Amino acid sequence: MALFNKLKTVGKTLGGIADSISSNMAEANSLAVEKVKISKLESEKKGLENEINLAYMQIGKKFVEIAIETNEIQDIGVMDVLEMLDPKLSRKQEIEKEIIEIEKKIKDQQIIQEKSKIIQEYEIEKEKLGKAFKMEIITKNEYEKKLNLISKKMDNFEEIRRIEKQYEMGIISLKEKEDKIKNLT
Repeated sequence: MALFNKLKTVGKTLGGIADSISSNMAEANSLAVEKVKISKLESEKKGLENEINLAYMQIGKKFVEIAIETNEIQDIGVMDVLEMLDPKLSRKQEIEKEIIEIEKKIKDQQIIQEKSKIIQEYEIEKEKLGKAFKMEIITKNEYEKKLNLISKKMDNFEEIRRIEKQYEMGIISLKEKEDKIKNLT
């Protein structure tokens, strides 16, 4: 009987431990759920703060734009900020102009390189066609047709390049690009 009583006591102890573990796990789970809630709320709060700050920036930008346009500034305590901002706005405009000038130079250099390449390809193709004509592989009519075709490509270089740039910028579709170039050649 003593063994039975000891087993009964051990059983009660184990049951209490199991209840305690279960209770602790429930509390830990509840805490984890609450921490997730806090994290979600903090994330939402941060998003709202970012949106509010963006709105403040837009308000400030509009204020500056109107002040510049009208040349009238109502002092609401931002004159010192505007004075500090003025050289930065001027420098930004200068930088934008410099970027455009550099991009133009790069574009001009690219045009020269591309045109040189087209002329080179024309000369190679002309030589190849001339050789084929002399060997009587193609007729004079075929020679002139093919030479005229590659000559048109060279003559319309600027327009073809402009069309390709329109396509690259998404102004025209691939089909429109191909149709326009086909009409030129």
